[in-house]
Amino acid sequence: MEQSSLLTSVLLFLLAAVIFVPLGKRFGAGPILSYLAAGIILGPGGMALVSDPAAVLHFAELGVVLMLFVLGLELNPSKLWELRSAIFGLGSGQLLLSKSNLLLRPSSSLSSTAFAVQLMSEHRLLTTPLGRDAFGVLLMQDLAVIPMLLLTAYLAPNSAQIEHHAVPWYWTCLALVGFVLVGKYLLPKFLKLVASSGVREVLTAFALLLVMGSAELMEWLGLSAGMGAFLAGIMLANSSYRHQLETDIEPFKGLLLGLFFMAVGMSMDLKLLISDPLLILGILMAMLLIKTFVLMVLGRIRHHKWRPSIALGLILAEGGEFAFVLLSQAQLSGIVGDKIAQVLVLAIGLSMAVTPLLFTLFRATKAKVVDTRLPDTINVTESEVVIAGFGRVGQITGRILASSGIPFVALDKDASHVDVIRKYGGEVYFGDARRLDMLMSAGIARSRLLLLAVDSVEDSIEIAQQVKTHFPHINIVARARDRNHAYRLMSLGVTDVFRETFGSALSASEKILQGLGLSQVQANERVKIFAEHDKKLVIASAAHQNDLATLINLSNKGKAELESLMRGDRENVS
Repeated sequence: MEQSSLLTSVLLFLLAAVIFVPLGKRFGAGPILSYLAAGIILGPGGMALVSDPAAVLHFAELGVVLMLFVLGLELNPSKLWELRSAIFGLGSGQLLLSKSNLLLRPSSSLSSTAFAVQLMSEHRLLTTPLGRDAFGVLLMQDLAVIPMLLLTAYLAPNSAQIEHHAVPWYWTCLALVGFVLVGKYLLPKFLKLVASSGVREVLTAFALLLVMGSAELMEWLGLSAGMGAFLAGIMLANSSYRHQLETDIEPFKGLLLGLFFMAVGMSMDLKLLISDPLLILGILMAMLLIKTFVLMVLGRIRHHKWRPSIALGLILAEGGEFAFVLLSQAQLSGIVGDKIAQVLVLAIGLSMAVTPLLFTLFRATKAKVVDTRLPDTINVTESEVVIAGFGRVGQITGRILASSGIPFVALDKDASHVDVIRKYGGEVYFGDARRLDMLMSAGIARSRLLLLAVDSVEDSIEIAQQVKTHFPHINIVARARDRNHAYRLMSLGVTDVFRETFGSALSASEKILQGLGLSQVQANERVKIFAEHDKKLVIASAAHQNDLATLINLSNKGKAELESLMRGDRENVS
C-alpha cells in the first residue's frame, strides 16, 4: 500500500511538472512560479492531493543540497577567496541590518538560495559581479543558520525536553580539517579509480554518494547539509572529471529543485489571506521593502550603480527555505504560537512567489540610455574609406588601412566604446552613421568605399538604404550576421557581403581536414569548392528570401550539387 502511494505521488509530481512548466512558459512565467502554482493546486489549500507538504519539503531539500554541490564545482578555492568581502562584509551587513527582533526577524532576514540562484541563472547574472555578491550573501546566511538554531533551542521555555545533537567544538574542527585533507589528496585518486571502470552509472553513484555523505557529515557536526555539499564541490572544482560530475548530477538537481518549489507552494495556507489579509500583506510588504532597501544601500557601498544595487535587493528580498526550519523549530519549542508560525510561513511563501515577478518586471522597465553627448566634429579633408561601426571588424580593417597608408574615417555611436578606443590611440569619431549629416561630415561624398560593420542588423539596413539612395556611386562592403541579413543587404544592391563567422569556419574546416589526413593542397581545394558553391547559393537564394518553399528546394539542390562537386574532386585526387 505504501509502495503504491509513493508511486502515485511520484507520478503526480512528474505530471504537474510537465504540465505547469511549459504552460507557465507560454504565459511568460518562469519555472519557479510554475512550480509554485503547481504546489498550491496540489496542496491542502488547493485540490488537497498531497496531505503532508512538510514531508515532501524535507525530502525535496536534497535539491538545494545538490544545487550547492554543483555551485561548488564552479568555484575553486581561489575563486571562493575572492568572494570573502561579499561573504563577510556584504552578508554580515545584510543580516545585522535586516533584523530588529531576536528571533522572528532573523528568520525573515534569510533569503532562499534555491530561488535566488535559479532567478540569477534565468537572467544570466550568476557569473557577474552582482551575482557573485548575491551568492556571497547567501553563503553568509547559510553559516548564520547554525547560531540561529542554537539560539532557538536556548530560548525555548521547554528546552530541557528538546533533544538536540551537539558535537564538541574540537571534534568539529578536526572533522573539517580531515574533510579538506581527504578532499584534496584522497578524493581525486579515488575518483580516478572509479572512473577507470568505464561504467557511467558507477560514477553517477559515486557523485551522489559524495554529496549525500558530505551533507550527512555536516549535519552530524551540527552544520548545514548544503554547506557540506558545497565544500565537496569546491574540493573537486579543479578535477578533470568536474564537467562529467556536473552533467550526472544535473537531472537529479533539476527535478528535486522543482519538487522543492512545489513543496513550498503546498505549504502555503491561502485561507489566511481571506481571514487576515492585512496582516499577511503587511508582513510581506515589510519583508520585501526592508530587505530590498538594506541590500540596495549595501550594494551602493560595494560600488554598484543604482540599478544593479536595486536588482541585488530584489534578488534576495524573498524569505528562505531555512526560515521554514527555524519557524518549525521555534513552534516546537513553544517560542512561536501555531497561528503566528502559519502566518509567517505564508508570508515567506508569498515572498518567494512575488520576488521573481517583481524582478522580471524591474528588468523589463530598464530605460534606454539616451546619450546627450553631441557628435564629434570631424576635421578630416581626405578619406578614401568610411567605416561605420568600429568594433572587432572595423578595428582590424582600420589597422590594415592605416598601416597601408590609406586614409579613412571611422564612426561609432557608442560613446563609452569610442573613449576606450581613444585611450589605446585609435582614431574614431563619436557619431551615428544612420544620420545623413554625419555621413556627409565624414566625407562619404568624396570617399570611394564604405565598410558597413555595425552590430545592429536594422542599423545596417538603414545605413545601406541611405548610402544607396544618396550616394549610389559608393561601393559598400558589408558585414552580415547571418544569411537572412545577407539576403536583405543584397536586395538593396549591396553585392560585397561577408558573413562574420564564415571565414573563421572555413579556416577551422581546413585544419580539421588536414588533421584527418588530407594534404594542405587537398584540404584547401575542398574548402575553396565549398566557399564558391555557398556564395553562389546565397546569391541565388537572395531573390527568394521570403519564399520558404523555394529556399528549401534551393538548399536541397545545393546539397546534391555540392556532393557531386566534392565527389569529382576526390576522384581527381585518386
